[in-house]
Amino acid sequence: MLAIGVLAYATGPDFAKYLPEFYKFLEIDLQNFEECQVCAVTVGVVGDICRALEDKILPYCDGIMTQLLKNLSSDNLHRSVKAPLFSCIGDIALAIGDNLDKYLMYSINTLQIAAEMAAHTSGFDLEMIDYINSLRNGILEAYSGIFQGFKNSSKIQLLIPYAPHILQFLDSIYMEKDM
Repeated sequence: MLAIGVLAYATGPDFAKYLPEFYKFLEIDLQNFEECQVCAVTVGVVGDICRALEDKILPYCDGIMTQLLKNLSSDNLHRSVKAPLFSCIGDIALAIGDNLDKYLMYSINTLQIAAEMAAHTSGFDLEMIDYINSLRNGILEAYSGIFQGFKNSSKIQLLIPYAPHILQFLDSIYMEKDM
């Protein structure tokens, strides 16, 4: 899987010709909850492919986004994979720009649920605090990718309803630094 990520990086947009055959393996590994390291590496490779292909990834986004969102809502997936999943949504948003509008409501709702959890860290042990911080980072990377994907778009107004929650999340992170 790592070699595929390097191949995508090296070939850039030309990697699109390999994706129809490779996609079935990508799908299988994204569903591999038992081997969380395989799933995590595959999530990273999806990001590599998105950066290489940009909007040429669009025909595969229905399957990829469906699986990413399923993974994020699953209790069976190890929590160490969740933060990279959010970052991957940001990579997809950067690659497909405002075409993310199709997945925006589901993505933002998932981000909001995770942000609510990440906003409350008091009383946890150090391992949980590290996890919450990585989750926050992944959420911020997802939001960043979404904002950048929509920045010069006529669809930017689609983000306005989500602004209060995003600002509340940022405020909760800022306020925690004073504690």
